[in-house]
Amino acid sequence: MDKSYGLYELMFVLARHRRLIIWICVVAALAAITYSLLTPKYWKSSANIMPVVESGVLGSLNTSLADIMGGNLINTPKSEMAVDFITIMKRREFSEQLIRDFNLVKYFKINKADSLEAMELAIRKLGTSMMRFNFDQESNLVQISAETKNREMSRKIVQYYIDNLEKYNMSSRMSKGKLKRIFLEQQVNANMAKADSLARKIRDFEQANKAISLDEQTKSLVSLYSETAAKLMQTEIEYELAKKQYDAASPILMDLGDRIALLKKSVKDMESSNSQLTPNYMIQIDKIPNLSMQYAQMMINVEIRRKVIEYIYPQYELAKIDELKDLPTFEVMDSPKLAGLRSKPKRALIVVCCTIAAFLIACVIAFIKESLFVENKEKTAALMKAILKG
Repeated sequence: MDKSYGLYELMFVLARHRRLIIWICVVAALAAITYSLLTPKYWKSSANIMPVVESGVLGSLNTSLADIMGGNLINTPKSEMAVDFITIMKRREFSEQLIRDFNLVKYFKINKADSLEAMELAIRKLGTSMMRFNFDQESNLVQISAETKNREMSRKIVQYYIDNLEKYNMSSRMSKGKLKRIFLEQQVNANMAKADSLARKIRDFEQANKAISLDEQTKSLVSLYSETAAKLMQTEIEYELAKKQYDAASPILMDLGDRIALLKKSVKDMESSNSQLTPNYMIQIDKIPNLSMQYAQMMINVEIRRKVIEYIYPQYELAKIDELKDLPTFEVMDSPKLAGLRSKPKRALIVVCCTIAAFLIACVIAFIKESLFVENKEKTAALMKAILKG
């Protein structure tokens, strides 16, 4: 353009080309309305969960003090756990299982012969267009949102994330309490299995030999030996558990090792015919008939297992309680509901934005037309003539 436009000249140009501007705006508005009516509707469902931290009075005071002094600058156990929850829900294994369960490859209209490529594209679309995970540091709330073309599907996907997060926390996370519980559970199961096996042997022995009984002296012998042997096994279990929790140079491990050595020596002395602790022990054993000897041995083994089980089973029950306290849990503050209003398309916003954009484009076209075909009409005609001659 050869001249600059003032406000009056701009309004004059727009007024002169008003029909063009109005026509472009009307066409754009109609196109936007048509698009917003034909495009699929999307529905959004959300849920809010809050991490639950087991803590005593001191822990609660510390958390409150951190909230007052630091606000968002200090990481509290809840905030760390919330971030951890989001990381778990974004795991690839988590996403792949969701895609399979809800057949999202078909939902996203991914037509790839290669299943691996189709899964990669589905995971990408899942993270960019369907799922949202937000964390509010002030309230410690984690929001899980799903946006799909179906109300019920959106709700089910959010519920799926909540259910599987809880399942993962209960079954897959490994904590100190869980390690202790697993170890003690293995010990309880092994000793109970052995005790059951011994009980069946005693039953069969009694049936085959018509319930041979031991005298009181033999019963005292059984009690003395079984008690010492049971203490040895209990100490060995404590030693194995301590090895998982302390270093090899720990005084606790060294003390348990000394106790084991002492108990082993006591058991060995009682089993020896030359024992100075109980010089008449083996003589009494030798006088017991062969069948009674077998019966006494079985009773010893049963008594040992019973004492070991009595020792470790209460610890196992406590370990189960400690494991539940140690596991990260959350409370569902807002359950996922069916959406009442669509999340998109936002028809009014689409129509307004398209109309404004069309108006601006029409104004540019009007100024270009004014410059080429009104103000520089002769130059434009000469240029067109030169182009046609060429």
